Formats: sequence, structure tokens, C-alpha cells
Amino acid sequence: MSTESVRAVPADDAPTAARGGRRRRARRGQEADAAPGPDGAVAQEAFGDPAGPPRFWHRSHPVFTPLAGFFTGMLLVVVVLGLLGAILDQVVGYDVSAHPWVFLLALGVLLVVNLGLVVVEGTRRFARYMLFGILTTPAVVAAVAALTAWILISRDG
Repeated sequence: MSTESVRAVPADDAPTAARGGRRRRARRGQEADAAPGPDGAVAQEAFGDPAGPPRFWHRSHPVFTPLAGFFTGMLLVVVVLGLLGAILDQVVGYDVSAHPWVFLLALGVLLVVNLGLVVVEGTRRFARYMLFGILTTPAVVAAVAALTAWILISRDG
């Protein structure tokens, strides 16, 4: 969590309890008066200054990096392997169902790239969750396929 604090100061400097206890949000395009920080600088991030630092959600929210990493890993498996299969089937004319080792090779390349991100300290946490997404997506797909096949076979008898 960040130790920076941003607080909006009412325009009339009256306490909020005297005005009914509710603070109004600034409308789009309006800037709120911000209290100067300990160094005398006024924080501009309260209302999403595009040139300023990232907002709280991107900067220090505890679940942003895990969610972004997991869904990046999941999308890499689904999108990259899906595009690879489509390109090989439609453009090259390669029968992917006869030789699935191409997908295993592509998954191996994704894992090697991810391990490279794990080595770099700045991306280590993101890469761990991305690895979790890469590994759980095929496991979930295989489990759902097995459950579906079992249900279909057991119903037909």
C-alpha cells in the first residue's frame, strides 16, 4: 500500500459535517483543490491526470498484479495457441490434429518466455501469476473435456 495521501479540500474550507456530512465528487473536467503534501507539492493523481503517475489501482492495489498476470497467461494459451492452429490449418494446410506436438512446442516457448520474466526482479510477481495462468488453463480444459466425455459416455451406456 502506498503511504501517499490525497485529500480533497472543500472550496469554502468548511467541515464536511456542517454541509450534511457528504462529500461531492468532482465532475468530469473539473479539478478538485488538493492539499499540499509534506514536500509542498500538490498531488495530481486524484482525478486521473494522464501525464501523472499511475492511479492507485495500477500502482499498489494488492490484486491488480495477480489478476493481470493470471489472465495474461490464460489469454496467451488460448489466443496464441488458437492463432497458431488457425494459421497452420488455413494458411499452411498443416493437419494439426494429426501432429499435436506443434502445440506442445508452442506451449514450451511460452513457458521459456515466462521463465525469462521470472528471472527479472521487476516482473517476477507478475510472471509467477502468469505462469499459474499458463499452467492452469490446459488443466481446466482437460478436466472439462474429461468430465464432458464421461457424462456423454455414461448417458449413452
